[in-house]
Amino acid sequence: MIKRAKIERTLLLFLCGLLSAGSFAIHGLMAGYNPVLKISNQRYDAQIVKPSKTSGYPIYYSGPYFTSSSSRTADSNSSNYSNDYVRVMQTKTTKTGTYAKLRLFNQTIGWMNIKGLKKATLTQVANATMKQNDVSGSALLASAGSKHTVIVNNGFANRTKKLANTSNGSVVYPLASLQKSMTAAMIQQLISRGQLTPTTKLSNFYPQIKGSGNITIKQMLSMTSGLDNVDIDPSKAMTESQAYASMVKRANATGKTTFDYSDANYVLLAGIIAKITKQSYAQNLQTRILNKVKMTHTFIVDNGKAPSTPIALSYTRNGQTDYSSYQTASLPRLSAIPGAGNLLTTPSDYYQFILGLQNGAILTAQQYQQLLSYGSVYSGGLYVTQKGVKYNNGSFGGQNYHSGYFATTGNYHLAIVFENQDPSNMTPKAFVKKMYQVATYY
Repeated sequence: MIKRAKIERTLLLFLCGLLSAGSFAIHGLMAGYNPVLKISNQRYDAQIVKPSKTSGYPIYYSGPYFTSSSSRTADSNSSNYSNDYVRVMQTKTTKTGTYAKLRLFNQTIGWMNIKGLKKATLTQVANATMKQNDVSGSALLASAGSKHTVIVNNGFANRTKKLANTSNGSVVYPLASLQKSMTAAMIQQLISRGQLTPTTKLSNFYPQIKGSGNITIKQMLSMTSGLDNVDIDPSKAMTESQAYASMVKRANATGKTTFDYSDANYVLLAGIIAKITKQSYAQNLQTRILNKVKMTHTFIVDNGKAPSTPIALSYTRNGQTDYSSYQTASLPRLSAIPGAGNLLTTPSDYYQFILGLQNGAILTAQQYQQLLSYGSVYSGGLYVTQKGVKYNNGSFGGQNYHSGYFATTGNYHLAIVFENQDPSNMTPKAFVKKMYQVATYY
């Protein structure tokens, strides 16, 4: 009896297997299964063609194997992705056509007949991103290191004069807090040459600041010194010496050692550079950085001297109306913060500095790593909270200037964005990160 039961059970399993296989075959026929004839792993950027009112190419969930009208689709006529830019990750050819596997930023959205796509370039994707978000400014993106960079611009630096935003040096932008990494790099040079140590006390240079005996260079580099200050917008431009004297009077040591962002740290670091070298911060910046990496379109605001190159205006929109009002960059305001935001430059010039931070022109790779080791949130003018990524943002309260840098540690993927009118639908910081994502995924 036991033996007979086993035979019957085996027979039953066999019959079930046949039924299952038959069901699969019937399902395949009903769904229009197509064997793959050819595969290509060549990747490229593309734009989804806007479908007509009556038709468009479907986006299929899983491969080009089932392409009948009854097949399950992610988007029946691609209308949800109309005009979107995508990355083609792979193509497969069947008897019904060639289908592309599509990635939108970092998410795979499905497969689509390549007849519904048109090839695009990184420049087109970046340009479209600026226009779609109504950003006025200039941006430099690196998609795969320094040999694969593009520069895109949108809007006006001066609408009345029809002066377009650009990174070619015919217009400059306030660098704001992105300058802090320059100041930090020069401090790192002095540390590497034994002229300063991370544990050197602020009191060695500015003993008149209460609590300076408990503040180290390392803490100033990482914004954990407890220094705080009230920002000023002087009516007249300041010299470097006047700016340092003003900051010494305004600086307040709270005694806290948690992260607290304050320009006081970097203005005083600029003053320390001047004291140690017996030369002004401006002279050091010119010889140690600007000349080294050929930043020929960068201007130091010192004593209120205006550059010969036009400065982009800061614009504000009114609802959907762009450039409804504007403000000019206050040179006295910039002159009050040497080392922390008294530079005017372009994305292209700043990119040369970013490269020089690691290639030996300004710092060696080892010195750069030390620069990033002083804090867990912020170190050496850069935020270090995300593993493998470094970033910083700069702005001036009450104005719509914004400078942003977001990149992998080795700058393989990178975005440098200077804005003179905020995006219409996100924060300026969020837009810099979005441009970084464009550089990463396209």
